[in-house]
This record gives sequence, structure tokens and C-alpha cells, in this order.
Amino acid sequence: MELTPEERQRIYEEEKARLEAEERAKKESARESGGTTGLEPNVAGLLCYLGVWVTGIIFLVLEQKNKFVRFHAAQSIIVFGSLSILSTALGFMPVAGPFIRAGLGILGFILWLTLMVKAYHGDFYRLPVAAELADWLLNTIASGGTVQNTSSQGVPQVVTPRENRDVISPRTGEIVGSAVAIAFNIAAYIFFNFFHDYIAFYTEHNGVWTREPLLTSAYNTWLPVVNVAIALTILGHVVLIISHQKIVRETVHIMLDIFALITIGSLLSIFPFDFSVLPVSPALIAWSVRLSLGIVMIVVGIAVLVRFVKLVLNIVKS
Repeated sequence: MELTPEERQRIYEEEKARLEAEERAKKESARESGGTTGLEPNVAGLLCYLGVWVTGIIFLVLEQKNKFVRFHAAQSIIVFGSLSILSTALGFMPVAGPFIRAGLGILGFILWLTLMVKAYHGDFYRLPVAAELADWLLNTIASGGTVQNTSSQGVPQVVTPRENRDVISPRTGEIVGSAVAIAFNIAAYIFFNFFHDYIAFYTEHNGVWTREPLLTSAYNTWLPVVNVAIALTILGHVVLIISHQKIVRETVHIMLDIFALITIGSLLSIFPFDFSVLPVSPALIAWSVRLSLGIVMIVVGIAVLVRFVKLVLNIVKS
């Protein structure tokens, strides 16, 4: 039956009123859940990243109610705190140090913009590994408080200004992360096998550049370890792309971190570096490199521990 113009107008007005009422209810709910800071959740989430890990700490201390804000504060601390440590430690490496610091700076800038935009749009955006460490940090703090688990297996219903926005699923982010990791490992294989001679100290005299290698023959002892680790890492990320089972995925992540620990540990043990050609103290440079590698091993070791605990919990639940 065809509707009359008056009936169409009435239905239109009723639907418009309903949508306006829903929008007002969402905004009111968002204000009520603004937390202890009194800010809108999306604004507070953006501010968690604005001053990198500094504002992350501030909002983690100030905000005691809103899980959305607390998660972004914890993720800001983990992401930018780790980048700051790595940039400071690895920046002292000879020749490659400035390039590594510049690369980490570019990465940090991209993450800084991305995370601020995601938080402002009300997205519960989780970075691989960093989000899980943020969960661990929040759960550790929550042992004496009221914060609940915010892991991807049980993402809380956070009231944000834009609940009805399409949020990038954690699964999509994991697939993209694995694809990037595969590409990175292929590039690493090519570099370590065919371009490692460029790890050297460069000097210029009368327009002629000379290159003094920083690697010793012991590098050939470490190279097979790297190649095996790269091959297994690529295979592991292929499994992560294919598999949807939590236990399988957590086990693969643990194995990948163990491969990284073995690779870095063997590098520390073999230490195929010769810094005698540098114009600064070789002992100081060697100590700085060992310290940097040690810090990386500690970070990876913590990640292994967190993942192992999650694996045990998933096995118990199943």
C-alpha cells in the first residue's frame, strides 16, 4: 500500500527524532563516563599520546575509572618509553647509530600521529606486543585497584563518543603486522648475507673514501644462527597469518621471541666486532654495544614471560 505524503512526513519526523535522541543519549553517556579527569574520553586518549610517555604516565596516574583512557595511557608508556630507551642506547653505536636513531625517530613520529588519530576517533586501537604489555601493566596495577583486564580476548565495553564507528579489528592488525615482519626479515636476510661489508668505519681523504670493516671473521660463525632464526621467524609469521587458535598463536609468538633471544645472545657471545679502527675508545664502544644488546634481551625476555603467562591462562581456561 502506497503511503500518503503526510504519512511519509510523519515517519521521517519520528525517525529523525529517534536518531537525535540516541545521539543525545550517547553524548550524555560519554560525559558521565569521562572519568576522574573530567575530559571527554577521546580527548583524554589523544592527550595520552600528545606528550608521548610523559603524558601517558600523567593520565595513568590521574585517570582511575575510564578503561579506554587508562589503556591508551599504558600503551603510550610502553611504545614511546621503549622507543626512547632504544634510541638512546642504540644511538651511541658507531656509524650506524645516527641512522638507527633517525629510523626510530621516523617510526615514532608515524606511531605518534596514528595513535593520536585513533584515540581521538574513539578507537580501541591495539599495537601488536605493545598492547599486550600495556595489558600486563594495567593488570599489575589493578592487583590493588579495580581495573579489569583489557586484553583483546575480553575488550571491555568502553563508552566513547563514537561507539558506532568501524574499528579496525585486532585480527586485521595482526595480519598486517605479520606481513610487515615477513618483509622485514627478507630484507634482513639479504642485508646480513650480501651487504654486511657496509658495516664499517668510513673516512675521506682528498675526495677518496676508505672503508674499515667493523666485523671480524667471527661474523661467519654467527651468520648461520641468523639465517636459521630468520627462516623460522618467517615460517612462524606465516602460521600466525593462517591460524586463528589462541593457544597456537601464543605458542608461535613465544617461539619467535625465543629465536630473537638466541640470535641476540649468540651475537653477545661471539661478538664479531672490531672497534680498534674508530677514533674513540674501542672499549667504550664495545661496552655500549653490549649494554644495548643486553637491554634488548631484557625487553624481549619480559615479552616472553608475559606471553608464557597468557599461554598458561588460555590452556587452563580451555
